[in-house]
Amino acid sequence: MNFRGSHMKITFSFLWVYKIAFVFLFSGLLLGAVPAVYGQAADKPASPQVPVKKETPAVPEISDIIPLGAKIEAKLALTEKSQKDTVNQKALKTQFAAVEKNIDSLTSEITDMESSDHVSVRALNEFKKSTLKVISTFKEANVPLSDAIKSIEDDRKGWLKEQENWLIWEDTLVVKNTPELIQITFSNTLRNINTALSYIVPKLEELLQIQNNGYKLQPKLDSLQERFQALSDQTMQKVLIDESAPLFSSQYGDQFSPQLSKKIKDGFKLLALPHNFKWLSYFWMFIFELFVFLGIYLILKKYNSSIQDSTKYKFLANQELPTALFFSTTTMFLLFIDVEIPAIINLTSMVIIGVTFCALVSKVLQSWKKNLVYIFIAIVICTNFLVAINIPVPLFRLYVVLISLAIVILLAYWIRQSVSEKKPKILTYMLSGFALYFGLVLLAEIVGKEVLAMFLFDSLIRSIVQIVVYGVYIFIIRGALEWLLIKLTYNREHVNDQDIRTSVDRLSTFISILGSVFILIPQILITWGVFSSMKEANEQLMSFGFTIGSNQITVQIIITALCVLYGSYILSTVVSRFIMGEALNKKDIDKGARLSISQLLHYLIMFIGFMIAITLLGFDLTNFTIILSALGVGIGFGLQGLVNNFVSGLILLFERPIREGDSISAPGTPWSTVNKIGLRATRLTTFEQGDLIVPNSDFTSKNVTNWTLNNRRKNLILPIGVAYGSDIALVIKTLMEAGKANENLVKNSVPTVLFRSFGDSVLNFELRVLAKDANSGLSITSSIYQDIYKRFDKVNIQIAYPQLDVHLYNADKRNVAKTEPKAKDN
Repeated sequence: MNFRGSHMKITFSFLWVYKIAFVFLFSGLLLGAVPAVYGQAADKPASPQVPVKKETPAVPEISDIIPLGAKIEAKLALTEKSQKDTVNQKALKTQFAAVEKNIDSLTSEITDMESSDHVSVRALNEFKKSTLKVISTFKEANVPLSDAIKSIEDDRKGWLKEQENWLIWEDTLVVKNTPELIQITFSNTLRNINTALSYIVPKLEELLQIQNNGYKLQPKLDSLQERFQALSDQTMQKVLIDESAPLFSSQYGDQFSPQLSKKIKDGFKLLALPHNFKWLSYFWMFIFELFVFLGIYLILKKYNSSIQDSTKYKFLANQELPTALFFSTTTMFLLFIDVEIPAIINLTSMVIIGVTFCALVSKVLQSWKKNLVYIFIAIVICTNFLVAINIPVPLFRLYVVLISLAIVILLAYWIRQSVSEKKPKILTYMLSGFALYFGLVLLAEIVGKEVLAMFLFDSLIRSIVQIVVYGVYIFIIRGALEWLLIKLTYNREHVNDQDIRTSVDRLSTFISILGSVFILIPQILITWGVFSSMKEANEQLMSFGFTIGSNQITVQIIITALCVLYGSYILSTVVSRFIMGEALNKKDIDKGARLSISQLLHYLIMFIGFMIAITLLGFDLTNFTIILSALGVGIGFGLQGLVNNFVSGLILLFERPIREGDSISAPGTPWSTVNKIGLRATRLTTFEQGDLIVPNSDFTSKNVTNWTLNNRRKNLILPIGVAYGSDIALVIKTLMEAGKANENLVKNSVPTVLFRSFGDSVLNFELRVLAKDANSGLSITSSIYQDIYKRFDKVNIQIAYPQLDVHLYNADKRNVAKTEPKAKDN
């Protein structure tokens, strides 16, 4: 016990000392016994710290000293070189200076925004984008600097360790009788170590100083972000709760002061290029746009006639310059969407896109739709121009009111016209929705909710522009893909127009889905203020997900897996068609073999894509294999027919008793042409052009007649009946002539005429000929019969027809003869 105060004096007797000692002793025993009994009731007393004995490096032999010294000397040379190859300090200082300059500029900008009465959501997004770019530059500068510091520090620690080792070895080995050369080696080696440290330490101090100066900017960045966050929260609150002067109030009229004209003049100065504008920073961007423009323009010029053959894309070929300008400018915007571009360049690009878009659709749309596009593009360009010059708020409010009122009136007229003409209800609902939206904008401006009105107006206009431009861009890509596939598939024997259209549909769908997910949707969310940059939008959207067991399934993983599946399907289709049409066709490989190879590759690529997608989703392939093994038992009992058909399909593909294009017939299956052999069933095309789906097992377990397996020839048997009394020799001669005259028969084959039998009223003959193509058997038979009829008519051979001889008897006379008695002989 410890008592404070000099006036307090306590005298302890021996008894009190004994009692206190007994209490402490008993408490100690009790506290020591509790952990022993309950195990986890109290912490164990800390064990005394045993000092870690520092390991002494093993002393080398004298024979190893000189080689080790040589290694130190070589290491010194490498250190000298590595210190010269560190980061560029001048570039780092320049980069940090640029960051500091940008921070000062952003600080001045946010100060102006904080003092302004109105801050648009677009201005906040642009400011956040600039801030994130500065932060990214700051981090990019610090990463190589930190890596270089860490590397040099590791070198310093390594050399200090070498110095320590050599000093210990010197104390141990250098004695009175140590050879002089060993002493010299120790001296030189220690000098080399000190030299290395003399290189490293100053370099480390320089880099640490740069890092120290650089991180002095961190508080400024943090302050800038805090001020932006506060301003952003304040602005978003104003969107709903801020109230300005109503449109028809005296307070609103007082805002039209002579200072407005000065602000407008100052606004036009914003369209000039900044004084510190560096063309080299945008050099590659302009070069890329020029390259795309020239490529599209020259392609449209060179292949103008072939593109005009397509009625769907004909308008693109007729307007080479607008198409090339629209596509190149839009592509530049998509690829450099996060690059900060001066207002004048941004506005110029918007004008180019708008004008070229009007030129492209001018000859495609009807009059009222064309006027609608013109009006909309004019509103977009005018709105971007007013925003670029930072027009005063009262004038911009008046502009928004006039445009919203005009749009509401126009939409009301279209709604009335749509109802009277009984157009689809979905169109009426869409027009009504837009009318209500712009009516809300108009009402918000009138009652004084200027921030909300401007936000709604600007966001919707920009969203519509993005959707329309994206749709036209995908349309042009689709046309380019179709034209490219037509040019690449020069062998049209195996690829038809339907195949090309199908491939284009799949590729364009794949591209449009990816573009919508990674470009269009994030950009629309940025427009509405949800995110500030494409990088942030994609990271946030892709991070959404859920957990299955220990696997985290995110949107990014799902999209990646779907892309792998769909991409493998497209790849397998393209590869199979390439094998069928181009690669193996040049090697004179049988069509059936090409079909088997293409089918197997198709399913192999699909299987690999499926396994990769499963892996991307985080599922263990080992567990997946176990599940498949367990399902194998059920498959063996419940899906025997499916497995049988699957195995039969493999047999058909490898053994090839039937092939695509073969003509076959079987019990229960009419004469048909094999259209496609799948792994479960085979699709046949009947004579009536119907699709007949037959399980593969029917072709491996039943008798099948393949008329075109080894060759396409077929013996045709034509029965002919002639009347009794015909000249048999003349009949045979005439039939032989008819059999030899047909061009669809094998030339070197000799027709055969057989006299088969005597019929009831006909002499039965047969003409047997060999046709070139079994699939043309019916038409050849018809042609030969027509020729026979003409030849029989010329030589007066009559075609037999059924005859019946009728014999009549007198029934009465027959009955009298039976009843009269016979005369007796006299």
